[in-house]
Amino acid sequence: MPVNPFISLFETPVATLTAAAYAVVLLAALVATLWALTRNYLWLEANYRAGWQLLPPLEYVLRTCGTLLIVAIDLLLIAGIIHTLS
Repeated sequence: MPVNPFISLFETPVATLTAAAYAVVLLAALVATLWALTRNYLWLEANYRAGWQLLPPLEYVLRTCGTLLIVAIDLLLIAGIIHTLS
């Protein structure tokens, strides 16, 4: 059964406010990584449209790997927010 957050705040204010602060920090990190993800996606799309001869350049491959890592970090942040609030 879910706990009423106001009762939880009344009974254990420090723990409840700490959990809320962690959730806000994780949300701020999520916003920052979503900005980086969007920026990388736009760069990758622009360079993909430019084309290449045989193999993709190293910078393109590294940016693609970085974009996938950002997605993984975003998923971990979302899981952390859900865990903190539940």
